Amino acid sequence: MSNTTYPESNEMSEYANFPSTHKALKTIFSQASNQEIATYERQLDNVENLDPVLIISPNQVWINQHGLLAYRAVMDAFATDGLRNRRRDENSRCVFHFATVTELYTTRRNIYSLFPNAFFVPLSIQAQLPNAQQQPVGTAWILTKVGIRKSDFGEDDRFFCIG
Repeated sequence: MSNTTYPESNEMSEYANFPSTHKALKTIFSQASNQEIATYERQLDNVENLDPVLIISPNQVWINQHGLLAYRAVMDAFATDGLRNRRRDENSRCVFHFATVTELYTTRRNIYSLFPNAFFVPLSIQAQLPNAQQQPVGTAWILTKVGIRKSDFGEDDRFFCIG
């Protein structure tokens, strides 16, 4: 009986049902160049397995309404909230690494306090609030690295929603 194990093949089969990180990023950033996707992949190489990553794809309608400087201010807040002299995004302004899910959602609450106009009121209650923000700053995706170049990800369609 052999004690030899094959971690690479075990890992491959264990994570076979998860998409590649490259495919996840291509889904999230459908308009991004291959060079941009490669940059984001390198950034995710530094993330530990199971650490949550918030990825925000920008909403051009919000940017047109509020301006690029306002958008950058919101993204910089996500990058630096609760940190001293460092960023959680490696200056990408779209891929944010968190140590825990609690840290991610605490940061979300803090950003809402600082930039409420980055969040929107859902259609179901907009009629009750005539001047409600109708557009979010972007689309939020939560990605978890589950293996070498494998990830689980999905859109959090309530991340920027008020109510």
